[in-house]
Amino acid sequence: MISSRRIALVDDHRMFSDGFSALLTGLREGYAVEVFSDPVDFLKGFSTATPYDLVILDLVMRSMNGLALLAAIRERSPRMPVMMLSGIGAEPPLAEMKKLGARGFVHKSADTSVLLTAVDAILAGKSWFEGAPGDAAAADGAGEDMWQSQAERQLPRLGPRQLEILELMGRGATNKDIAARLNISENTVKSHMRAIFEALEAHTRTACVRKAQALGLI
Repeated sequence: MISSRRIALVDDHRMFSDGFSALLTGLREGYAVEVFSDPVDFLKGFSTATPYDLVILDLVMRSMNGLALLAAIRERSPRMPVMMLSGIGAEPPLAEMKKLGARGFVHKSADTSVLLTAVDAILAGKSWFEGAPGDAAAADGAGEDMWQSQAERQLPRLGPRQLEILELMGRGATNKDIAARLNISENTVKSHMRAIFEALEAHTRTACVRKAQALGLI
């Protein structure tokens, strides 16, 4: 009997995620895939009590940058295997992915065999970056600990609600707009804003948004 492998796929491109999910479950016996179209919702419900065998993240999503989501996952579960996907034509930020502890990367245009090979390799404890499959980090997790410490130095610690507020700030929303959108009070928004400003070491909304964009948080 083949044991079930739990996989979370976080991608706001529903057509791709549904197709990829069907591919994994159809061609691999025992793979159970949960699809999340909203990264913030995924993060809110993320629990180490019921860990996934693999989390697959899209690099570019509307409500949260994939690298920011990867960093947030690392805070909660330093050794959770994560694979990154991207459909953009630009050169992928492989160095940043590896520093944050990603186990692999595959472009969405890759052949089915490549996508499956990458998933199989990571579930087997190896790493797989498109075009260069490699060995996994040491069994004691030393490589992942190093990535985790680097990620902590590079990205500020922000909660899911603060990331939501930061995203809305980037779109030019006022405190009143944010409060209405998230169904919270303006005082609560201001409290989160103070925490965001402190974490990003910024003193104005403009500086805060620019730094967040530079770090890939929005």
